[in-house]
Amino acid sequence: MPSSVSRPRGRALAVSALLIGASLPALAWAADAPASDTQLEEIVVTSQRRAENVQKVPVAVTVVRGDDLEKRQTFSAEQLVQQVPSLTFRKGTTNVNSSLNIRGIGTTSFSAGSEPAVSTVVDGVVYARSGQAFFDFFDVDRIEVLRGPQGTLFGKNASAGVVSIVTRRPSATTKGFVEGSWFEGDEYRLRAGVSGPISQTLRGGLTAVYGQYDGSATNVYDGSKVNGYERLGFRGKLEWTPSDDLTVSLIADSVNAVDNGSADAIGYATPGDAIIGQQAPLILSPSNRDINNDVAPVTKDSTWGYSGQVDYRLGDYTLTSITAWRGWGNTEVRDGDYTSIAGRRVGTASSKDVGVLDFNQFTQEVRLASPTGGFLDYVVGAFYYKTKQDNYFNRTNVACAATTLAGGVCATGSSTFVVTSNGTANFTTELENYAAFGQANLNFTPRLRGVAGLRWSHDEISFDFARVSAFPTATAGVRPSFAAQGSKSTDGVSGRIGLQYDLSDNVLGYVNYSRGYKGPAINVFFNMQAFDTLPLDPEKSDAYEAGLKSTLLDRRLVLNLAAFTTNFKGFQTTNFDTVAGTIVSRLVNAGEVSTAGLELDAQARPARNLTLSGGAAYTDAKIEKFHCPAGSPATCSAINGQPLGPAKWRWSAAVDYLVETPSLPFDIGLNSSIAYQGAGRPNVNNPNLGPAPEGFSLWDATVSLVDREDRYRLSFIAKNIGDSFYTTARIPSTYVRQQVPRDSERYFGVSLRANFGR
Repeated sequence: MPSSVSRPRGRALAVSALLIGASLPALAWAADAPASDTQLEEIVVTSQRRAENVQKVPVAVTVVRGDDLEKRQTFSAEQLVQQVPSLTFRKGTTNVNSSLNIRGIGTTSFSAGSEPAVSTVVDGVVYARSGQAFFDFFDVDRIEVLRGPQGTLFGKNASAGVVSIVTRRPSATTKGFVEGSWFEGDEYRLRAGVSGPISQTLRGGLTAVYGQYDGSATNVYDGSKVNGYERLGFRGKLEWTPSDDLTVSLIADSVNAVDNGSADAIGYATPGDAIIGQQAPLILSPSNRDINNDVAPVTKDSTWGYSGQVDYRLGDYTLTSITAWRGWGNTEVRDGDYTSIAGRRVGTASSKDVGVLDFNQFTQEVRLASPTGGFLDYVVGAFYYKTKQDNYFNRTNVACAATTLAGGVCATGSSTFVVTSNGTANFTTELENYAAFGQANLNFTPRLRGVAGLRWSHDEISFDFARVSAFPTATAGVRPSFAAQGSKSTDGVSGRIGLQYDLSDNVLGYVNYSRGYKGPAINVFFNMQAFDTLPLDPEKSDAYEAGLKSTLLDRRLVLNLAAFTTNFKGFQTTNFDTVAGTIVSRLVNAGEVSTAGLELDAQARPARNLTLSGGAAYTDAKIEKFHCPAGSPATCSAINGQPLGPAKWRWSAAVDYLVETPSLPFDIGLNSSIAYQGAGRPNVNNPNLGPAPEGFSLWDATVSLVDREDRYRLSFIAKNIGDSFYTTARIPSTYVRQQVPRDSERYFGVSLRANFGR
């Protein structure tokens, strides 16, 4: 959960003052300007599996365009949440256990036998693991964030929502770009792309991205930097259109990354806790970002994918087929005790974890879209999905048994170290899903329409697990040897029913009921034991939503409102557990949780060259009735009524203004944005541990010199101008571990982009 400590704003305030000040004179509505200059662009989305104006879609959806991502230097899902108030990101020790939440709901799990409640879809391909998409954005046309259950039309699991990423199509004319960026702390980013026709019927595009950063924190054990990365990614596209009725698209992508951002900083410890002395010379505080580890944290990722989409027009009908293969390899090394040998004494132990994941998936979707314009139009389809995940995990604990140094101090070469526990697990998990779905619009009158959708799913999950340990009883974080196999299959139904009414030509009102469904899960993880082999029940949700979508003032103002309430039963989440005094996590059916709130999305074009945009969300998510699973220890306590998820209040706002300067060879682009999150919430599993997180705001600004022919753009960038500290995760024990992102401090940068072609 986020925490906040504000520091003096310093020299960067002048940058944002310039942006806001330059925009104020133009805030009056420009009645005399040409309509094309002051009207907002129509945004087309595919949230209903066909191309539609977002203002005509009766679903709460926030759209972030690729151009806006680039202008605001938004590089990843971790930063995307600053533009979508209903979306939050929880950073784990690696992409495997990081997660996206929508309206306070998501799935955070270390288990190989579970899937996310927020589904990630890229170019129509459902990603079985959200972590496959937690790398740099590149070549993005738009991102659609669909809020609330979306399982009727999207994939097999979307009980809380969908983040749909749509990348750019190859262009009709030859064009390309090269862009380089530098940020304080020697962070470098390079991007390049080319796109255009290859023949009369074939287009192609290739984009590459590279980024490198040593890190924003220090490991005081050896002085090395942490929370850095090095990433290299490619995406290639071919689009073949042999006739007006047939389009074939092929996509290949690959990302390789090395990341030491899995460092858990200790932000708070109960007075007298031994870890306080073991962190010396660090002084623990809620704003600590540094670590003291003798095992350097590192994560290596390699993800790739191939997909083919065929769109074939059968008269007025469109038949679509999407076939995809994806793979992901992840290797993690981390310090399991979060301390170094420098703070160790005789009798104390250190822990090292090594985990390896090898994941593959295959998906096939076929759907048919009917023509529109009659009483009934519909989309029907079938979906198949299969995944296989192989895991290796080793945990080794080493204790200092004796030393020749005074005071019982331990050090390499002067002390005797012995292995006190060691465990290695190998496990395989397979999931398979078959589904049939359909959604229809019933056009009762030109203004009144109904919508009804249904999805039937069949899920099969199986696992094969074996853990080997030389110790017959549980030792710190390692259970004895254990082996098991098991499987589970279920059938589930999700769906949607709603009404929409055009209050006027430019105002749409709607009400929806949706049933969300997320299939069964099994708690397959390193410390699995007999009662973990019992499958978890499916997660089901009942969601009610009412909204208004309005396009006002001759398309100069877009204002969308949504009110919602959702109840979840069999909620699948992580509950913290202990093994011989060491905190571990277990996936459980937590019972019943709920979320309710209000949301606002707005965009305005009050004057030529000036765009205002923003949104706000009030979300009240909480645990209604927590169920401690059979065999769980006393630490699994009832926490009914405790809040779940992020702070209740979140909002964001941005201003974009182009200052025309005829006397200069370029114009000046000004952008300023702010994202606010209200006061945080205590840890659900230990609500009384540590200070409650405070609210914080992130204030960014950019000043760009823009060539009028769009040949180049030179940008000067300020991030987190107010220097607000915050965290993306806080994990309780007798102390609090926290993940501190790059953007939790003020920094500056510069970017240069060159475009060619038309």
